[in-house]
Amino acid sequence: MSYLITDNHTLAQYCQNAAGQSALAVDSEFIRQSTLYPKLGLIQLFDGKQLALVDPLTITDWQPLAQLFADETIVKTLHSCNEDLEALATIGITHIQPLFDTQLAAELLGLGSSIGYARLVEQATGELLDKSESRTDWLARPLAEKQLEYAANDVTYLLPLYQHLLTQFTDPALLPLLLAEGQQLQQRRANPLPPRLKYLEIKNGTLLRSRDLAVLRELVAWRLEYAASRDLALGLVIKDFQMLELAKRKPGSVESLLNIPGMTGRDLRRHAKTIIELIEQAKQLPQEACPQPFYHVEHFPGEKAVLAELGSAIKELSANTGIPAAFISVRRQLHEYFNWCWRVTAQERALLPVPEYLTGWRQQLLLPHLAVPAQVQNLVKNLE
Repeated sequence: MSYLITDNHTLAQYCQNAAGQSALAVDSEFIRQSTLYPKLGLIQLFDGKQLALVDPLTITDWQPLAQLFADETIVKTLHSCNEDLEALATIGITHIQPLFDTQLAAELLGLGSSIGYARLVEQATGELLDKSESRTDWLARPLAEKQLEYAANDVTYLLPLYQHLLTQFTDPALLPLLLAEGQQLQQRRANPLPPRLKYLEIKNGTLLRSRDLAVLRELVAWRLEYAASRDLALGLVIKDFQMLELAKRKPGSVESLLNIPGMTGRDLRRHAKTIIELIEQAKQLPQEACPQPFYHVEHFPGEKAVLAELGSAIKELSANTGIPAAFISVRRQLHEYFNWCWRVTAQERALLPVPEYLTGWRQQLLLPHLAVPAQVQNLVKNLE
């Protein structure tokens, strides 16, 4: 195919030509079966005139593409871009401005939550896209003609979809929210939780006692470091439910690890000594060094009550503004704010990213509806 780009010069030339356009459709194909980081297999670009399928296995100079993505005069259009952002970050592209996510746009316009690309294209253009190559091996070479055609369709129809959705933003307040959300997605990637506080993201962690949480904290931090050093998916090192069981049972010997569901012989041989050592370290910590399930418990009405209150605030804001509740808040953001308020010390809170409830447009619209706990009221006032 003539639009397959495999060298630096051709990519630079494409980027130079695309710089004169008003919008650029972007997609990526990658493999992520057993690795922590996605393995980028292809980047698709379409500026309305030129289509390019960029081979990341042969390109070594990404500066022209990084400059194109950072050009604020060109709207970069992606669909459900979270994983694409992660894949592009592996080649050093972390700043895409402005970013128009068509899935979020559809959600904001009330067309549905998490609606797929093929369905949106069908609604907007009547075209039925072939998704039979969605599970292809994008790292294999050469790529077949059918694979390239499939990849091309992911951006060929993205620009018409963008233009179709753009005409529906009749409320002048909504489009700035969408573009701001595109920047928030990138800001989130730039400010992850510190490894020592990643245990806050483990589901059902709030059910553990203080000493259990100390064990969980050590295991979660170790898992991330180990996985990153070997580029392994977290679940291939040790699964969340296994860490929860280890935290509750605190086995003191290799033999007792056999009682943890799912711990295979290979897991035991590879990690048993480290796991036992981490558990023992956590057991020896002074009590004041152990995380508490919740802080300021004298004013804490309970997890269910607080989460229900936050959920009500989201619904109230949605009813008052017409902004869909699913666009205002996802579960991760709700728990991020909850953890920031109730599950960390003041010293730990200073190490955390500011919750998205308290930044940008969410702060302006949502804060009047939030009941702010006493322990963070001064911090929140300083953020206003």
